Amino acid sequence: MTNDPARGVRGATVALRNREFRIFWMAALVSNTGGWMQNAAIPYVVFQLTNRNGGVGVAGFWQYLPIMFASVAGGSLADRFDQKKLLVITQIAQAGFAMALWVLVAKGWATPGRLSALAFGSGVAGGLNIPVWQSFVSQLVPKEIMLNAVTLNSTQFSSARALGTFLAGIVIAWTGPSLVFVINAVSFGTVLVALSMIRSRGAVQPVAERPRVVPDLVAGFRYVRATPGIVSCCVAIIAIAGIASPLFSFLTASYGQEVFAVDGWKLGLLWGSGGIGSVIFAPFLLTVGARISRKLLLIIAMGTYAVSTAAVGLAPTWYWAVVGLCCYGGAYLAIASALNTTIQLIARDDMRGKSLAIYLMCLTGALPIGLVTWGWAADRWGIQQVTVAAGVLLLGVTALFATTGRFDAMVTADVDGTVTAQS
Repeated sequence: MTNDPARGVRGATVALRNREFRIFWMAALVSNTGGWMQNAAIPYVVFQLTNRNGGVGVAGFWQYLPIMFASVAGGSLADRFDQKKLLVITQIAQAGFAMALWVLVAKGWATPGRLSALAFGSGVAGGLNIPVWQSFVSQLVPKEIMLNAVTLNSTQFSSARALGTFLAGIVIAWTGPSLVFVINAVSFGTVLVALSMIRSRGAVQPVAERPRVVPDLVAGFRYVRATPGIVSCCVAIIAIAGIASPLFSFLTASYGQEVFAVDGWKLGLLWGSGGIGSVIFAPFLLTVGARISRKLLLIIAMGTYAVSTAAVGLAPTWYWAVVGLCCYGGAYLAIASALNTTIQLIARDDMRGKSLAIYLMCLTGALPIGLVTWGWAADRWGIQQVTVAAGVLLLGVTALFATTGRFDAMVTADVDGTVTAQS
């Protein structure tokens, strides 16, 4: 069976014809919607408690920092144990932390420190989950439609961001933020049901020995270092996550409550517009985007992401910020698709989980630093000024990467998805 994503809607959604992938995709949409509701609610609550951008940045730091380290362990586990069983464990753990957040907020016991502590625990569970989740996708579909499956998975994630953040704004306006955490906890049940229905192909066989996280990490770094295409993906995501991606956390706090002072559906739309943009741009990415090289796609997407970031900071009204954020979200979908698919295609089968974990380590290591930097700078110069500066900086970095040939190694994924480096 061949995959030509450029041939209409049927080609663009070919992976959804696979029963296992379709079940997992729909369950993930529900669960990630709940997750994005929680991601929007945490900075909202922190800003209400502190009225400081720095407080939002610190809470975000503790939320995302553990993902960096836990994802490495998750990548090692994904390559050594039954991924379905691992996913069951991580879903239950994340649901437990969501319920704890609900109790904390509903009872009025929330403080920035307590929220950060529970966000840290949830981040550990989420970090273990992410590389296992992404590796599990490769067990659901044949390799020839892997590109389409990864792109649809990224589209699902962005759709969930649109729906989840929009619903968070509505729920918070009607009932307050505590109900958001309950909804997120319940949403993990859909994944558990889906996993019970799925028969994966070629799953990793469990091993009797205990996982060797440190040796596996060293082996993974050696492999990634010897694979230029994956190195390019890691360098790109460090720049993207550290410079411009912190904007999302400040939408729920500074922009919604301080800059534009909106609530209800307007607040939900402001939060969800990035995800809406991803959904709008998804058909273009699945058709036209599939015909161009990943290198060119990444350069265009990074440039658009940078310009959109600056445009949000310059937006004179709520409406224009929503327009800029739609472009911001669409560009990020293209970025995620280009980088994730490149790693999935280039990485050797026994190194795919470790490679994804190291890539996620770069993302989740850069993002907390970016969040703290944004929060500190916004308290001194203003959130809009920081947003514009971040967009301009990322645009400069993108131009530098493009002119110095940093992304040239990504063409190996276009030529032959089986190309790998020797470890």
